Amino acid sequence: MSGQMSRLYWKRGCSVKSGTHLLLVMGLSSFLMPVAKAQTAYSPDSGRSPNQIVLSVPVTASVGGRCGFATGGAPNGAYNKDNFDAEGFQQDFAFVLNCTGPSRVAVVSQNGGLLTGGVVPAGYITKAPYNVTLHLIADGGGTIADATCPVSTLTASAGCSFVGPASTSQGLRLAAASNLQAGSYVRVAAPPYPGPSTLVQGTYSDRLTVTLSAAP
Repeated sequence: MSGQMSRLYWKRGCSVKSGTHLLLVMGLSSFLMPVAKAQTAYSPDSGRSPNQIVLSVPVTASVGGRCGFATGGAPNGAYNKDNFDAEGFQQDFAFVLNCTGPSRVAVVSQNGGLLTGGVVPAGYITKAPYNVTLHLIADGGGTIADATCPVSTLTASAGCSFVGPASTSQGLRLAAASNLQAGSYVRVAAPPYPGPSTLVQGTYSDRLTVTLSAAP
């Protein structure tokens, strides 16, 4: 019983018969045990010098991976360009990764090109092509992943190597950590529209969705 001990008291008395007997009375008293300090454990040794027992206590721990866009560092923005059919365009959208290991970034295009509505007369079209480039930089700038695809291959059923959504096996892979490293971007670009059909007058638009995944 922790913090307690038993004591035996005895008393010699006489009986009606010859001889003596012991009257045992068990009492219970409480006392405070001092807090024991850490000690080395020893095995019973039958009087010999103590034999030390080595206690092995395995301690294991792990650090989980982290991968996402840095706070305030997700790709975001809008770009407007007049007369892009005659002048072409190029625009970068920067983003910052916050990944402690390899990662994959992927892109999906809503329209597969710059699209406008309205009636399409003969000899005209309502969708303009452009290219999408992913440029990823790891810590220190030593590891870079870079790829370009026509936007027409960035729809769900198309075949660009970094078409989204990103997963552990899909998307452009950056083989090293990128922990708040600046320099990654999505680039949209197109030369002046070469034809052969003519783009109908209107406002053209597309929406790109960029996703990110850890890639062990």
